[in-house]
Amino acid sequence: MQRFLPSVIKNPRQSNSTAARAVRRARTRKSNGNALLEAALLIPLMLTMMFGTMDFGRVFYAGVAMASAARAGVQFGSLKVGNSGNFSGMITAAQNDAAYQGIPTQSLTITAKNFCQCVGSTATIVYNSCTVTSCSAFGSAGRPPVYVEVSASYPFNTLVNWPTIPSTLTITRKARMRVQ
Repeated sequence: MQRFLPSVIKNPRQSNSTAARAVRRARTRKSNGNALLEAALLIPLMLTMMFGTMDFGRVFYAGVAMASAARAGVQFGSLKVGNSGNFSGMITAAQNDAAYQGIPTQSLTITAKNFCQCVGSTATIVYNSCTVTSCSAFGSAGRPPVYVEVSASYPFNTLVNWPTIPSTLTITRKARMRVQ
């Protein structure tokens, strides 16, 4: 910019000559509206990033909440052998845990199951009945261990309908634990 100034004027801000005023006007005219243009271009990008981050955080939180609900139901069922068949108690424990975390219980799908299986067995699992009568995995025959399993599902809706991403996702988490 200095080469366009007359040789007499070194700093146009300190001079009141006509040439200095013309240079100042030219500089301010060029920048009029730049901030508005930048804001118009960046605000949609920033809003897209903000809503994307919010949706990602919400889906992550819902996944953690479903895992916690399934774990609460399975903990109730594994507390003692008598609870392993109390499916309504396991479902209630899972619903209560989800409600404490702000997940609406009317939209949850929770299933509770129990089964028994010998340690190291690759046999097909038969839910809600124990067809195994004895296990001898470690040399001595004994009663087979009983397991409980709780599955929690939640239909998650995004805030924004993103292209190529479904707006409704079903988040499902499962927990399994041996009965004490």
